[in-house]
Amino acid sequence: MKRWKKLTICSVSFLICLFAEIAINLACGPETDPYDYYASFFHNTIQDNNGFKSFYFNGMAFLNDDNAPVKETDINAGEWAAHLGKTVSVKDVNKAMYDLGEQTDSLLLLRSLKPNGALPDSLKKNTFLKALVSGKNNEALKYYRLIKTIEPVITVTYSRRWDPAPRGVKKLRAFSAEALKLANITGDRFIKLRYFYQAQRLLFYCGNQREAANIYDKYIAGSKSKSHVMGWALSLRAGSELNIGSRVKAAYLFSKVFANYPERRIQAFYEFNGINEPQASILFFAKTANEKAFVYAIRGFHKPRADINALEQVYKIQPRSPLIKLLLVREINKIEEGYLWAGFNKKMKPNPYDYYRYLYIAPDSILKRQKAYIPLLKAFCGRLANEGKYAEPELGNLALAYLSWIQGNNEEGLDALATLNDKKLKHSVADQKQMIGLLLLAQKIGRQDTIHEQELVPALTWLDHKVKWEASHTKYPEGSYYGNNSYYLKHYSMSARDFYTLVLAPAYLKQKDTAMAALAILKGQRTIPPIREYSSPAPGFNMPDFLQRKLHSYDLLKLINHYKAPEKTPFLKILTSEINRGVSYDLYDLLGTAYLREHKYAGAVKAFNKIPASISTHTPYADWEKNEYHFDPFTDNGTPKHKDAKTIKYTKPMFARKMAKLQKLIKTAPKKADSYYYQMAKGLYNTSFYGRSWYLTVYTSASYDSDRKPDEYYDADFLKNIYAEKCFLKARGLSKDNEFKARCTLMAAECQKHRIKFPPYEYDNSAKYNAALAKYNLRIRNNSYFAELKKNYSKTAYYKLTIMDCSLYQDFLALQPKK
Repeated sequence: MKRWKKLTICSVSFLICLFAEIAINLACGPETDPYDYYASFFHNTIQDNNGFKSFYFNGMAFLNDDNAPVKETDINAGEWAAHLGKTVSVKDVNKAMYDLGEQTDSLLLLRSLKPNGALPDSLKKNTFLKALVSGKNNEALKYYRLIKTIEPVITVTYSRRWDPAPRGVKKLRAFSAEALKLANITGDRFIKLRYFYQAQRLLFYCGNQREAANIYDKYIAGSKSKSHVMGWALSLRAGSELNIGSRVKAAYLFSKVFANYPERRIQAFYEFNGINEPQASILFFAKTANEKAFVYAIRGFHKPRADINALEQVYKIQPRSPLIKLLLVREINKIEEGYLWAGFNKKMKPNPYDYYRYLYIAPDSILKRQKAYIPLLKAFCGRLANEGKYAEPELGNLALAYLSWIQGNNEEGLDALATLNDKKLKHSVADQKQMIGLLLLAQKIGRQDTIHEQELVPALTWLDHKVKWEASHTKYPEGSYYGNNSYYLKHYSMSARDFYTLVLAPAYLKQKDTAMAALAILKGQRTIPPIREYSSPAPGFNMPDFLQRKLHSYDLLKLINHYKAPEKTPFLKILTSEINRGVSYDLYDLLGTAYLREHKYAGAVKAFNKIPASISTHTPYADWEKNEYHFDPFTDNGTPKHKDAKTIKYTKPMFARKMAKLQKLIKTAPKKADSYYYQMAKGLYNTSFYGRSWYLTVYTSASYDSDRKPDEYYDADFLKNIYAEKCFLKARGLSKDNEFKARCTLMAAECQKHRIKFPPYEYDNSAKYNAALAKYNLRIRNNSYFAELKKNYSKTAYYKLTIMDCSLYQDFLALQPKK
């Protein structure tokens, strides 16, 4: 029988809403990072505290953080330690209250928990238990004995999964009566409140909701105590109202719990929104402007779409409320997630292999609404800045400047930011001002050149400092999924990456300066280097996707020259500051790979020679056991398919040397050119998407490639095998051996086959799909080279042994008219 972890002081309110867990399972791809799925430059860290961190905007999670800002157990332990005196530690209270096993509790009750009782050796140093049995705190000891006696009765146990054993209702009522009796006897107000709370919650567990509510109303509601037990009791009172049927009043009471008791804030949020009563009805119970503000705010925190209503209402009734900042930042983040993120993705072609960060783009209808929404939010920010009601008017100008940047209204943004120049700002606000200033400056400059680049240097130097500070000061919660190589909690590191990648790089691309765009993207990626544990040992494979797919050899030469320049401008120093020796080897691998794609094999050899052999001999991991790819691109098994035989492990330098040698021999030894062309063609075919040595010419190969548009500059080889086909035909044309010619013809047919695309499935039009599928089947079986094979090579041994095993060729023969 499993006994669940006990909570001595807790409220067990009946939750009526379901908890939704977002589970995104994308075919072979990782789950979405809910803290890094869109570009954000307006940080929620501008908030004054983390008490409401759970309610920062996050469109990928029901709550931004499922953890309460403070543990209820710690609060209770802290109150007990303060009550009993300085000699009692919070840690010891926690241990005695919550971490002792059931057997230990029983032995303590039986032998030790009495005035001047002897504690067991393992607990002799526990300051809380020592204080209880000292003879000076008998009222506290009596209370502790009672709750430890009650605990086994109220703890839910399970005889079978999902089948909780019923509580002993009679015992619970008896314990409630005893707690009420002791509460009326004791003169210790600290203990008295806790007795009343125990009496209330035990009746609540029994289902006696009205009696439980009466105890709260009679004994607890009027107390002036600042103990958090007041909040836990209020939470029970709200639960009683809900169970009685007074849903509106229950929602109001939960809003009070939400406002004042952070340890119960998440629970109160779920309860309030689960009740889902009309807001106007709940507001009827609210007595003060602050209570009304929280009713509006809780509803506002529950809305994932842009909505200014909660913000307007809170400002109207309580213009100095800290809730305004929470709600305003949420609204700005919503615009970033939708309108801004979509705009970035139009400028910068996304990585086709990135299964998560580019998927979550709002539909056009939402983007249209957000575009119209931005002026409304700007108008509100103007009021916040100028009406003199809000305690931090600089927030209004800051938001106004940022929203103007999003709109592309540079002058308005700079004017709004200029109003803050002579003001003393909080550190978080000053940092945010710097970030927005950088964005506006880059937008104002527009075209990047040597003069304008230097204008960015002071702001980029500041941003570098922020990235380094976050790297050394960010601490993750114990047991956190995220580690030091994550962007989680490193907001300025994220912003630096996104500024270089999404703002600066597109500006260079617009000027057709691909090398500088690539340098900016590389700088962005290096704000947090790849995690070594998950990195590929092969050079180049940990570089940004843009550099792996888009750069020609001349772009990479220009980039390397920028890095190696003996005298750099301050701007270029910033962009190249993260290129260390290891990264330089990656760049030479990219250069060598570009030469391979361009069939400049001698250049590839020179580039790969810049990389130490101890590094260049690595290939990427082929499996989770970290075995590296181990294939020979020149293997010829007589058919296009490879056998699982042991082969030579070819690295990029080896492949480049072999291809360069073949390329040279074609000219210097023309008598054997047919053989050299054939070997080159095999190397080209086997390093395409359809071969097992793809990793020698590309950095990523996925099933997606078979369906995507062939718009990479190397796709004529990688997806279409055009040059491989030409080499097979060249080899055939130079040979006089029909056996060899048959082999070349079949391989040419294999190359041609892959240029016939399988039709995408038509979910709404099966007839259309079936027609397209029939057309595809006909085309792929009528390969033009099949007719040549039948006409010219049907008498060869190769034809009889190999070609007749080809199912497509057999289908072709079946389609031919019989004579």
